[in-house]
This record gives sequence, structure tokens and C-alpha cells, in this order.
Amino acid sequence: MAEFDYAPESIKEEWNDLFSQMSEASTKVSKDKWKHFTPQFVDTNTPSVDEISQALNASEERRKLYKEQCIFQMEGKAVIDTTMPITLFPIADIHFGSVYSNVELWEKHRKAISETPGAYVVFLHNLVDNDIKFKNANMPNGIPPHEQFRVMQKWIKDLDQEGKVLGAIWSDCHDGWSMAQAGIEAEKLLFGYEGRKFPVIENGGILNLEVDEQKYSIGLWHKQGPFNSRFNPEHALRQNRRLNHEGATDVEIGAHYHNTAASANYEGAKNRMKPVHFIRVGTYKGVPTSLNEQEYITDRWAVEKFGSSGEMPGTALMFFNKEHRIDNSLDFETAMEKHMAIRTLALVREMGLSDKLSKLMK
Repeated sequence: MAEFDYAPESIKEEWNDLFSQMSEASTKVSKDKWKHFTPQFVDTNTPSVDEISQALNASEERRKLYKEQCIFQMEGKAVIDTTMPITLFPIADIHFGSVYSNVELWEKHRKAISETPGAYVVFLHNLVDNDIKFKNANMPNGIPPHEQFRVMQKWIKDLDQEGKVLGAIWSDCHDGWSMAQAGIEAEKLLFGYEGRKFPVIENGGILNLEVDEQKYSIGLWHKQGPFNSRFNPEHALRQNRRLNHEGATDVEIGAHYHNTAASANYEGAKNRMKPVHFIRVGTYKGVPTSLNEQEYITDRWAVEKFGSSGEMPGTALMFFNKEHRIDNSLDFETAMEKHMAIRTLALVREMGLSDKLSKLMK
């Protein structure tokens, strides 16, 4: 061996002889004496159940509990037994709590709806500002979130008790930030009170409305997916009607972007042609109380991003009860005036005084 080249020959011979003896002896030793001996353990705690089965059972129980506690539904239905047309005011983006929000205007609209027979609301989210997500100087809140939710729920509950609310939708925007930031189910802070009558519908869901003899299908949106256009306010609503509602709705209503629009056109061909209305509801944040107001508080967050503030709320839809007809309005005052005028005319007809009214009008 090269390692022992320096050693005397006698040492080399002794080493080689020892190595030969060791090799020969190893063949005579039982392999059992060379195996690994596994230690024995006493009183070690081990799981007494199947962890996978336990996890699946727990998951299923949680899903069941979630379903039982969930207040959301994919579609809702409201039936109004009436002899006259009704007017629906879609309300969204109040952003109550923000110093930029026009609470005076919201109070004016809320009281008018409350006091007007045949006027109803549907809520389309962002009812409170709930600035718990960004906490920046451009989104200041005048009152803390818990007070915002408490006051807003009182307003909603009062309208609900008066039979004024036909539905609401839920999204992940301002109201929903409580879940994202703190795991709080904020929908229950607004709509989880005992005795609520109206449905809380998932974003993009449908409200099926029956007005006496007529049935209407209304698509309700807060956020509207990837289709929004600053140049064409109805574009997202038209695409979602086509893709998600299979072109079957009579109305599509959207919020979130703080712009206002009310339009209608015929959709479908030949014997499937019908008028369809597209509504964007505006906002109460960063808007004047009236268009004549020249100096008012704008939405600083929007102005610094887009160079413009919000657009006026108050869009409305009148649903007729004897014929399948809808009329839309862009502003609140016009909607209220049309509502009262058309219902008065319906009452005159019901009383058999149409001829007398015609003569007076002439």
C-alpha cells in the first residue's frame, strides 16, 4: 500500500496480516449483530383520530354554519300589490362619515322618499365611508366607523319598517373593508337586525320585481368587473347584461364610479325586441346640494386622481302596473314630479274623472 512505502518491510507484513485476519473474521460474524436497533418508546402521545377525516368534518360543519348565518342570496323578489305605478330610487355611494359627503342632500332625499307613497329604494353599497383601510389624509372621516354603521343602520331600518326598501346588494368596497381589515362581517352591522324584510343580494344579482300585473327583472351592481369606461358610462352594464344575465333583464343598475347616467334603448331582434334601461346612480360624496351651487366641498380623493369630483345622485325608475313599461329620470326632483303627476292621473282615471280633467286641461 502506498501509504506505508516509508515503513520497514516487517511493519508492512504485520499490517497486511492484521488486515487479512480482520477480513476473514468479518465473514464469520452474524449480520444480525450489525443491524440498526430501533429504540422502544413508552407513554408517547399520538393522535387518537384520523386527522384528515377530522379536518374534512370540521370544514363541512363550518360551511354548514356559514350557510345558516349568511344573509346573502343570488336573487331576490319583491311583490307590490298596487293599483298605480311605483318609482324606485337606487341609492349608493353615500359615503356617510366622510367630510366630503353631502349629508344634507341625502337627508333631503331620504325624507322625501319616506313621505311619498309609492316611492321605494334599493341600496347598492358604499353607504358608509368606513376609512379603516387606507388611513390617508385624502379620505378623512368626521366620525368613527362604528358610529357610521350605527347611524346608517338606523336610517335603513326606519325605511324598512315603512315598507320602502326593496333590496340591497353587497360588495367588497368601503362597507366591506371591515372584513378585509378586521374580519368583521359589516353586512350584519347594516342589515343584520331582527325583522329585516328585504333581500340582501350578492353583487351582480337580480331583483325580481312584481308591480301588480307586471314582472320586471333588475340587475344590480356595485363593482362591475373589467368593463368600465370613463367615456361610455353604460358600457359595463351592457356587457354584464350580455355575459352574466343572458340579455334577460329589463334594467341594469350600477354604482361605484360616482358617475350618473340614465338611458334606454331597444335590445333584441324581431319578436324578442324590448326596451332596456341602464342606470348609473351617482354619489353623495363631493357633490353640491343643487346644480346652482357654485362653491361646495369636492371629493379631494377623486379630484387628485381624476381632476373631477362626483356626479349628482337621484336617478330613478318608474315601473308601471298595468302595462310592461318603464320610465327613467336622471335627477331626483324630476323623478318626484313625474311620480306625483302620473299617480295623480292614474287616480283620476280610477275615479272615472278623465273626461272632466281633459276638459279642464283644454
